[in-house]
Amino acid sequence: MLRSITARLAAWALRALALTWRVERDRWPVHGATVIALWHSELIPMVALHRAPHSTGGAPLVPIASLSTDGDLLAQALSSLGYQVIRGSSSRGGVGALRAALGALREGSSPVLAVDGPRGPVGKVQPGAEVLARRGEVPVVWGRIESTGWRARSWDRALVPWPFARVRVRYGAWRPGDGPLGEAMGGALGEALREALGEGDGGAS
Repeated sequence: MLRSITARLAAWALRALALTWRVERDRWPVHGATVIALWHSELIPMVALHRAPHSTGGAPLVPIASLSTDGDLLAQALSSLGYQVIRGSSSRGGVGALRAALGALREGSSPVLAVDGPRGPVGKVQPGAEVLARRGEVPVVWGRIESTGWRARSWDRALVPWPFARVRVRYGAWRPGDGPLGEAMGGALGEALREALGEGDGGAS
């Protein structure tokens, strides 16, 4: 009960916070259902800014949350934001999550994966999004958030942009046949993410 109340309050606070952001975003690069790939540390602003299907090529997003205790809280918060949620991860419940995600693609929705989750390392792309895109024969859209904000003391140092912050959303598209997704997301972008988080030098809040 307490966890459910906490999740609803967190979702309400995030909606209110997002209304203050000065958002600039690239044009969405594809139409229709796709696989959405993002960094675990940027999950909070990404889900706050993509609740409406018109912002994602007309396809509603279906996030995947792990079966952990933290995943329970995340799933409840996402539900409060209006998302349908698939449960599972690379370390637990992965087969069931893959089947549910393929079903979502067939129904015209876009599964969302934090590609360096649920345990990291930060900026290292795990294979789930590429496997799902190849089996579903759809592209991957990956997103990036550029903003100043507060960093949590979690393993991924999750980003919450400040009130009234300028938030820039960047997108890129990857298609089966383009080479490994890890090279597209985990190259320069992964290095930029690790640098932004201060990996290896103690970081900064």
